[in-house]
Amino acid sequence: MRLARTVSTSIFALTLGMTFRAFAESERADAPAPPPAPGRPAASATDEAELARSARLETILRVALDRNRDVAENDARARAAEARGDAAGRLPDLEAKYEQWGVPLARPYALGEANTLMAGVRQTFPAWGSLDARGRAAAEEAASTKDAARARRQDIAAQVRRAYASYYGADQEVHLHLEHVGLTARVLELARLNQRTGHGSLQDVLRLELELTRLHTDVARIERQQRSSRALLNALMDRPFDAPLGPPEDLTVTPTRDIAALEKGIDTHRPEVVAAAHGVRRSEALLDGTRRSAELPNLMVGLDYWYMPTFPDFHHAYGAMVAINLPWLSGRHAAEKREAEETVLAERHALESTKNTVRYQLRDAAARVDSARQSFTIIDQDLLAQAKRSLEATQAAYATGQGDAIGLLDALRSYLQVRIERVRALAELASSEADLERAAGTVATGDDR
Repeated sequence: MRLARTVSTSIFALTLGMTFRAFAESERADAPAPPPAPGRPAASATDEAELARSARLETILRVALDRNRDVAENDARARAAEARGDAAGRLPDLEAKYEQWGVPLARPYALGEANTLMAGVRQTFPAWGSLDARGRAAAEEAASTKDAARARRQDIAAQVRRAYASYYGADQEVHLHLEHVGLTARVLELARLNQRTGHGSLQDVLRLELELTRLHTDVARIERQQRSSRALLNALMDRPFDAPLGPPEDLTVTPTRDIAALEKGIDTHRPEVVAAAHGVRRSEALLDGTRRSAELPNLMVGLDYWYMPTFPDFHHAYGAMVAINLPWLSGRHAAEKREAEETVLAERHALESTKNTVRYQLRDAAARVDSARQSFTIIDQDLLAQAKRSLEATQAAYATGQGDAIGLLDALRSYLQVRIERVRALAELASSEADLERAAGTVATGDDR
């Protein structure tokens, strides 16, 4: 009897020990690697030197897409969804069990007097095909999350281009105002000379002095806008707001895009449409899994080792079991099927709605590009030359003592305003083209996914 007690106690201890050891090893194996430091790698010294020297759009785009926090967040979520998809198609965990039957209540630790001590394992197999359906649904969800990350990269790229256009516009306006400050200062000296020689009046001098002061005020306001645009670009690149950023390069007018060709490929280029299509396939896979779970049972199999210390003929035996659930007797599965069917219908509507939305966005962006291009063409080819000729004629007349300061100021303001409008029209055209490429899904992100 003492031997039986010792053997039974050893079996119990060994079973618990193996179970906890397997659990500990599983915890160590599945423990995630320590998360990386929250800081992103700093931009290279070469990039920093180039950005401080000259703000090139290509460099800013590359640095922003490499270091932007929103892009990093969505990329990490895409990787998390992919890992979640790998786990979704796995079988449920293997279960270990221990039971003891017939231990006397008077001696609860006398396991050698128990009828049976059992140690075994259990494994559940979901309804046939349902595990594969869950795996397909998880894979489609991971693909949809990856498309969301791709859409965010396109958003950041378009935002960088819009901010760059704004930075260019503010930089050029500062230069134009400073140039006109010098021009107005020269005209002011001419007005003072005319006053001393009797060809002008003090009123002309005062008006030009007032105009010069107003220009200085405008310069301060535009420099504030320039600092704001510079701070936004630095933020998109995850740099300090006051990090040095050189002057922007000149913007160029790109050729007219073929809108029909862009619309033809929009379903593959816009990640929102691709993500919506993944959503439809995900809901269809979930519906398939729900139907299989409602029509086919789950299967559980088990195998036990039995030790029977009080049996006179033998002490060792085994037991096996098979169990299934009865899904046909539960009304829950019918409700789950209706939910899954309606979800599929909703996702299909969402896909068509997304297609309509992106086509409207493309047409709207194309119309804004056409309008901006026409405005820039008129200003660049007609208004600018007319304003320059008007200023030159007015200056020549004023230098000879003809005309007055009012006409000269009007000519100066008109010429400055037209030049500013040209800069703003060019910046608006560049910003509209960025919106058009984002609407078409063709904005460059340096990502071929």
